[in-house]
Amino acid sequence: MENAHQRKKAPELIRHKILEHAIQLASEKGVAGVSIQAVADLAGVTKGGVFHHFSNKQKLLDAMVHEVLLRLDQAIDAYMQNDPEAIGSFTRAYIYFTLQDDHSGIGALWSAISMTMLTDHAFNTNWLQWLHGRLARHQQTDSGMELQILRYAADGVWLNVFACSESTQEMLRMRQELLHRTYMKQ
Repeated sequence: MENAHQRKKAPELIRHKILEHAIQLASEKGVAGVSIQAVADLAGVTKGGVFHHFSNKQKLLDAMVHEVLLRLDQAIDAYMQNDPEAIGSFTRAYIYFTLQDDHSGIGALWSAISMTMLTDHAFNTNWLQWLHGRLARHQQTDSGMELQILRYAADGVWLNVFACSESTQEMLRMRQELLHRTYMKQ
């Protein structure tokens, strides 16, 4: 670890580094595997350095969830931008990223915090605010009952995969079928 007195002060860079390493730990070990000491070690700062930017572990986890949702927003927006059909475009993006087989990018981050969002009230509130905001934004294109059912089906497939009762291959097959159904007459 570098001597903090010799290192140039760059608080935003250090904060970003801490957050990145918290996200990395969460994607590798789940949210329960994120400790202040482990984040500090990976970021090359002291525990006090972490506490300088995040007053407690919960604040760090909140910032981590916020960052993951921001990245999910960006990924969904990019996916939707390439979708030639407006009707159902958010639902297609939602299904695609919910049933992601990517274990290093947004899929890994999403998986790491998803179970916590189901079991932790504070995280669940963040998730619901995000989802309701996205649904309000896409009310013109994605408010149909059929599309809502498809989003719920994707959630169910994800939960089955998470519980290890479905293979990745089966998940991808289900994802393709759900995506296909978003194009059916609304």
